[in-house]
Amino acid sequence: MIEGLITGRLTTDPSERTDRFGKTFMVARMRATVGDGNLRANAGDNTPASLFVNVVAFDPVPCKQLQDLQEGDVVSLVGPLTPKVWTDKQGISYPALDVVAYRVLALPTQVHHAAEFV
Repeated sequence: MIEGLITGRLTTDPSERTDRFGKTFMVARMRATVGDGNLRANAGDNTPASLFVNVVAFDPVPCKQLQDLQEGDVVSLVGPLTPKVWTDKQGISYPALDVVAYRVLALPTQVHHAAEFV
């Protein structure tokens, strides 16, 4: 586990879950660009090098902040990072991170907030 700051774009709407003891927490997924964002040398397309980040938050403040976001929003998270590897259906392995967010800094897209002012 590594203490860190990571920034990316949410790939799912954050969702609230409840554990078996009735305590609520938030989960989300985001994609973060790795390195300097150069294109993958071995990818056939122009896909930036990135990794998936699995996010979980337990404390009330980061939970509320995540609850106010949606897919596509840019977010920075502070907390312990745990490196992981996931394998797709074709057997190709990819790096990933698990993050327990205790600080959330976000730049929500203006599209979903503009409707609130109509």
